[in-house]
Amino acid sequence: MRRSLIIAMGARAIRTLTAARSQRGLYPALDQNSSFLGPEPRGKDARTWHIRDKRKLSPRLREFFLYSPALGRTVGVRVLLPGIPAEVSPVIHLFHGGGDDFRSWTDFGSAEELTIDSPSLIVMPDGGAGTYSRLAVGSEVHDWPRFHTEEIPEFLKANFSVDFAPENQRLAGLSMGGYGAMKYAAWHPDRYGAAAAFSSPLDPLSTVPAFDIIAMREGARSMTLFGDPVADRGEWLANSPYALAENLAGLDLWFSAGSGSLESTKDRDLVEKMINAQGERFAARLNALGIRHSWFPRTSGLHNWTSWERELGAWLKTLARRRNYSSSNRGLTDRVADGGRFTYLTGHALFDIHGWRVEISRRRPQIVRFDGVSAAGFSLTGTGSFRVRTPGLFDPGRRYDIRVSGPGGSNAYQQKADKKGRLTFTGRLAAAMHDPIIPGKRTAHFTALGQDEVTAVRITSALADAAADDRNAASGDERTVTDDRHPTDDVGHDQVSGDVPDPTQTAASTETVGDYIENGHESTTADSSER
Repeated sequence: MRRSLIIAMGARAIRTLTAARSQRGLYPALDQNSSFLGPEPRGKDARTWHIRDKRKLSPRLREFFLYSPALGRTVGVRVLLPGIPAEVSPVIHLFHGGGDDFRSWTDFGSAEELTIDSPSLIVMPDGGAGTYSRLAVGSEVHDWPRFHTEEIPEFLKANFSVDFAPENQRLAGLSMGGYGAMKYAAWHPDRYGAAAAFSSPLDPLSTVPAFDIIAMREGARSMTLFGDPVADRGEWLANSPYALAENLAGLDLWFSAGSGSLESTKDRDLVEKMINAQGERFAARLNALGIRHSWFPRTSGLHNWTSWERELGAWLKTLARRRNYSSSNRGLTDRVADGGRFTYLTGHALFDIHGWRVEISRRRPQIVRFDGVSAAGFSLTGTGSFRVRTPGLFDPGRRYDIRVSGPGGSNAYQQKADKKGRLTFTGRLAAAMHDPIIPGKRTAHFTALGQDEVTAVRITSALADAAADDRNAASGDERTVTDDRHPTDDVGHDQVSGDVPDPTQTAASTETVGDYIENGHESTTADSSER
């Protein structure tokens, strides 16, 4: 009953806000949709994104209507050209909140005025109702993450001169847009260097009714966005910046929220107050993980455009200070070196990260830890079976000894690196053979079986190849192969050509944060405020 009441009140509030803006002629006006473009493309024209219409609204502001195969329809995108032109420009992906659209940041948030001195190109794509997730609406699937993280970069690459280096790709947004920015950063820490969220819910499991309301506003049925928060908990965690916070290490993180009240009035905003509490929890989790961040809990402020305009201006000033005084960046965007060690947490069955490609065949949503990843090996947790392809870290044509150790035993074999210096591994994770196809009461005990089991893969040079290299080195053969892509230890020894430590034997903390998932690393406290 309480949940139904919350959903009803939230839906009514969104409808009231939309109606009020329409009556004032602010949102959305008749000419702000794409009906003037006629029927949506079909057949071959619907297989790739393309520009259907574009307009020049001011010397800096451009408006585009793109057909998106990920969405199956035409949507709008606004672009602000850099205030400080350059041959190649960094990019800020700026997302709107629920109940708004791609025009909102320039219509209500003064984005054009605030970025007049910015060297960044600002792209403001539409986000629909604001789920920033893959959503089933009837027989259609609206894949907003694919549109935002794949098609928008392709659109920018084809039409503008921009820098796609991770440190020059930044994400930001208000309310649900900030949730999308932080989630995309956690999903793709190798693509982006910074993420900012203004008054944003960063822990979906603590805000289930709000996410349900927004999904229904786009036309989905109740509890279909990520499923039931109990039965489909893995799907909720896979879409939670809080749960995936480990992936945000090394990024420049900035988030803020108002108190939900104003000193001069008696107004109270329960939404902003709730989001402020989430921000405190998110900051505490980042502290526990030893991840630097900037958290600004404001002493006043409501969930409105006055606050978001202020926060965008404050964040842009922070970026400007770091640009002008590079030493103040504090190394927030240190990247993983080619072949360097990293850990990645995900709920996706197929993902690419730092050049590694991982495919997992599974029968239910789950969080997978891709841990201790380097040229010496890696480990995976989870259930099902896997296929992993490395980047080109190895000598083409050279043989390597592979040992796969998991719940089902160990398997050792040799494999030759392909022409691009890559190796490919396949194997079984836990419960690969008896994971139930149709979960139910009789198979309820399978829901967590094997989730924490570790499968490790170790890579070493084959003995025959290593001996041949030693003979070549002793004879002074000029054909001796060297490869500086292999990681070395502190004294310069090649970790790949010798025995390497089991990646599962790294020190790990047993502390669980907030009944979510174990962070897997020793925690250190980091400063949570901007110095």
